[in-house]
Amino acid sequence: MPTAENYTPGYTQSASDFMARRSAQTHAAFLLPHLRSSSRLLDCGCGPGSVTCDFARLLPSGQVVGVDRETSQVERARSHAAGLRLTNVKFEVGSIYELPFPDASFDIVFAHAVFEHLASPAVALAEVSRVLVPGGLVALRSPDWGGFIVAPDTPGLQSALRRYIAIQTANGGDVHVGRKFPGLLRASGFASPSFSATYECYPSPPLIGEYLALRLVSAGALAEAEALREWSRHPDAIFAQAWCEILGNRNA
Repeated sequence: MPTAENYTPGYTQSASDFMARRSAQTHAAFLLPHLRSSSRLLDCGCGPGSVTCDFARLLPSGQVVGVDRETSQVERARSHAAGLRLTNVKFEVGSIYELPFPDASFDIVFAHAVFEHLASPAVALAEVSRVLVPGGLVALRSPDWGGFIVAPDTPGLQSALRRYIAIQTANGGDVHVGRKFPGLLRASGFASPSFSATYECYPSPPLIGEYLALRLVSAGALAEAEALREWSRHPDAIFAQAWCEILGNRNA
């Protein structure tokens, strides 16, 4: 298991709240047409469980499992599922590098906003392949910073974005992993890859600006954090995030 790897967003309350706004409808739309009511689905890096619980509601006769390496996120996800009275979903602590499940346990493995933080994506895909049934479906979605649209170009904005990229890279991540999905799946033995890309346009620049700024503050980049906050308060501020998506089948 890689050791030179840190999760850049962290697990603060603000970061977890940011992730909890996500839903299967908004962040897994590319996968939804491929779901079957009885599918066994694993959500790797489930975080606070909002998307995972949506999958459980969409798979009434299936079984959904969320796994995350951070205990606090698993606990929050369990609480969320309990509040929704879902009986076909559970959450476990575990790493995508060492999934705590037997071979061929799932029909679908989903990983959203995970691979951009991994130092060894090929190792993770080998583990994903192990827990999939032959012919099973992998579904990945990650942002690619090469496609971001952030405007206007206020003072210090580009420096702040470069600093964030440098922090995530130093943490073992890859901000351009999205464009590499086809090659990663092919090298890992997955068949019939289907690549797509979409944009997420944030209606509230202060929301995404503060999310990124807090990551910079935690790294001591105070000037860059303030530059992001200044940009987010501009009346013409826009932030459009490019997401790369891919589906592939495990070879029999």
